[in-house]
Amino acid sequence: MDTTRSAARFTVVCAAALSLMGAASLPALASSTASPSAVSALDRQLLTAAHQGNLWEIAASQQAQSAATTACVKRVAADFIRDHRALDAGVVKTARQLGVTLPSGQTAAQLRQTAALKSLAGTRAYDAAWLKAQYPAHVQTLALIDKEIASGTNPLVKSLAKSARPVVARHTQMVNHGVCHA
Repeated sequence: MDTTRSAARFTVVCAAALSLMGAASLPALASSTASPSAVSALDRQLLTAAHQGNLWEIAASQQAQSAATTACVKRVAADFIRDHRALDAGVVKTARQLGVTLPSGQTAAQLRQTAALKSLAGTRAYDAAWLKAQYPAHVQTLALIDKEIASGTNPLVKSLAKSARPVVARHTQMVNHGVCHA
């Protein structure tokens, strides 16, 4: 009977100690790791901007497939279509996992830019305008990606940003002083 009481007392003491230690560590645990469901305004901004940017890149690059006059721009556009479809699949999957609703289309400014490019279709000016439009879009995306990597809170969104960064950086180089400017 004495052994039973000692075992019961030991169990109660251990349970109480574990409860107290667990309760004391909860604030530290909560601040050190974001739950997959916690999505900051920056995380949402990245998901939304990336989705709309991907939609624009795909549409503008599809347009370039028929409107560009050089094989180089058509080749770069094909790479952009492939890469931005893959990037957007990740964005859509992550947003769905986190319960973030994405816009259904491009921004009004992106639609205007695509229309302006279309007006130059079939001319040498189109190729230069397409490349010129791509550069700031990718630079802005890189800035937002870097901001997310540095200050985002959701680990899934941060991981998405980290995996997208080298692709967007490569695209930026391609359209700035890259393959079609030789």
